[in-house]
Amino acid sequence: MFSFLVPDRRCHADPMFWITVFFAGLVLLVAIIFFSYLIFESMPIWEQGVWAFLTSVEWEPAEDIYGAGAMIYGSFIVTTLALLFALPFALCGAVTASEFLSPRTRLVFKGAMEIMAGAPGVVYGLLGAALLSLWIKDFFGLIDGATLFTAGILLGIMILPTIMTLAEDAIHSVPGEYRDTALSLGLTPLQAFLKAVAPRALPGVIGAVLLGLGRALGETIAVMLVIGGLDIVPSGFDLFSPGQNIPSKLGREAAEAIGSGLHWNALLALGAVLFFGTMLLTGAGSWLLRRNKV
Repeated sequence: MFSFLVPDRRCHADPMFWITVFFAGLVLLVAIIFFSYLIFESMPIWEQGVWAFLTSVEWEPAEDIYGAGAMIYGSFIVTTLALLFALPFALCGAVTASEFLSPRTRLVFKGAMEIMAGAPGVVYGLLGAALLSLWIKDFFGLIDGATLFTAGILLGIMILPTIMTLAEDAIHSVPGEYRDTALSLGLTPLQAFLKAVAPRALPGVIGAVLLGLGRALGETIAVMLVIGGLDIVPSGFDLFSPGQNIPSKLGREAAEAIGSGLHWNALLALGAVLFFGTMLLTGAGSWLLRRNKV
């Protein structure tokens, strides 16, 4: 019984242990209830065909026709663009902060990144709508700067400090003996990092990337302000056309559709897809970060 708990019986005798177990279990129970509610309330959509809902690009509330294909496509494109934009900067910044900055400078740098990571999404969204979309419009000669590309770049800026901070923690947590041994063999600091530190830190870095993607997948307000808001899959893989992702769709229509039949069921089905994807990415990222610290 209670085999999932720590084996030390002295912990089991401490009341604080059971208090923490209770609240941890409560959080897990709330998550299970929340996900179950999404699945149960969206059942009318799933009964019409899971594959049809996930692949169809038609979304016509007036005719009770609902397909998530355009929103899933938009989520994939925006999240991929965000990752491609953020990853080089985040990894280079993490390596620099962990391996080449002085301890005091590292703390200042990490503090700045953590402040950026904690900034509200609506602030990024306002800056994106006021500045980034106009710059992209002028630079590429577009009619409107609200595009999938704009949303991807803005999202990349948002997740960059998150990935950088967590990746730096993963790299810095590698014991110093690995660096010292590599340096004593005549390797340069960069070679020591590539040969000795990077392989050890890789699971944690991957976990940091997955956690950043989890945040990117669920971001609503910022993306909603710059993505354009059209439920379409552009022809020819056009990144400079307006689009829609799952969070922006929920943000635009949830208030007007709440409790209103099949439309509400379809939005909850989108929420279930988003919840499941975010849960997978966050769970995998957290597991890899914990594994890196063992």
